[in-house]
Amino acid sequence: MENVNTKQSRKLFYFLLSLVLLRPSLDITSQIEFQIHPSLPLMNPNIIIGGLVFLISLLFYFKNLKNIHAIPLFYPIFLTIGLFLISIFYSVNAFASIREFIRFSAIFLLYFLAYWLIENRKDFYLLLKAIIISYFLPSLVALVQLVFGLGLPDDFGGFKRIYGTFAHPNPFAFYTFFIVGLTLCLLLSLQQSKKDDQIKKYFPYFWLFAGLAIFLLFATYTRSAIACLFIFMAIFGIFKYRKILLMGVLLFFFAYFFSDVFQERLWEMITLDPYGSIIWRFRLWRDIIPISLWQPWFGYGAGTFTKIVEFYRGFRWGSLDAHNDYLKIFMENGLAGLVAYGWLILGLFSYLFKIFKKSIDQDKVLTLGILAISLSLFMIASVDNVLRGTALQWNFWILIAGWFKLKA
Repeated sequence: MENVNTKQSRKLFYFLLSLVLLRPSLDITSQIEFQIHPSLPLMNPNIIIGGLVFLISLLFYFKNLKNIHAIPLFYPIFLTIGLFLISIFYSVNAFASIREFIRFSAIFLLYFLAYWLIENRKDFYLLLKAIIISYFLPSLVALVQLVFGLGLPDDFGGFKRIYGTFAHPNPFAFYTFFIVGLTLCLLLSLQQSKKDDQIKKYFPYFWLFAGLAIFLLFATYTRSAIACLFIFMAIFGIFKYRKILLMGVLLFFFAYFFSDVFQERLWEMITLDPYGSIIWRFRLWRDIIPISLWQPWFGYGAGTFTKIVEFYRGFRWGSLDAHNDYLKIFMENGLAGLVAYGWLILGLFSYLFKIFKKSIDQDKVLTLGILAISLSLFMIASVDNVLRGTALQWNFWILIAGWFKLKA
């Protein structure tokens, strides 16, 4: 692969790091909507930022067009993005499809950009630091919300949920899980290294940070994100560290016996409370699947799920979001889109598993951690809106790209 100009490469790398650092703190600005012209749809600062990132990354992409096919996962990404693009021309809402195409494309253009720009282990660990530091401001705001009772009132209960600098508790919870998983696997991987004795003296602070993040995760009361944490701990515990598995079990019992809200939400899920959000999901899926089957091959167009639900069910039945990424893709891009996205997911796990098999010591632990984070998120995506969390998707795929490049 041809190297870009070193000076330009470094500038773009620091631009990438700035995006990693800032995007989680800017998520809440999606609630600031404005209209440039009456004939155009509503906009928000995150759409502007995403559009600029899309254009900058696209320019770099075309400049290196001859080499892009050599990047892992190029073909499933190209097919998935291509289907999003084509859907604009038959979409039931072209503006929504253009917006979703740009958002989705920006995620993977950043993936390509990160793969090009990360050159060595030092760059990768700088990226890891940036991802972890990106959580500082959201966690600080979340702590303030928790202490002063400023969280978002839950629709199905009498409690408040913290959300940090995010637009809703759920995306904040998923990003918190991502940070917790990354911090734990980084800590455990560094323990395998003989070269990082200077770093090890800071381990108590890292464990304290991880503990605080876990506490904030539970304070979001997002069951699907908490389930991600337990899945992660189970995978890590079964394959490598039994202590992590034990810690997960103890954490579950501690939360169950000392949190009435956690206990209530757990039983709501187990007993299928007819007024709870679990039954609400089942009813939504029951109503939407037949509508999806009217356009089974290519769907109604990217980003149109909420428009379709609003048309057929209205607002009186609650949230218009799918709470199931795979159903969302099936409705919007049909079976073709679902197959392409499935190919992307299988390709991701195939590459990570190959890296895991050939890695040793520190790198093996870190790869297992990334595998566990990925598996947790893609499993829970069947019951929640994981793909919609742009800040998480940006930093997750940038992390994947960096690890692929380092282990190439």
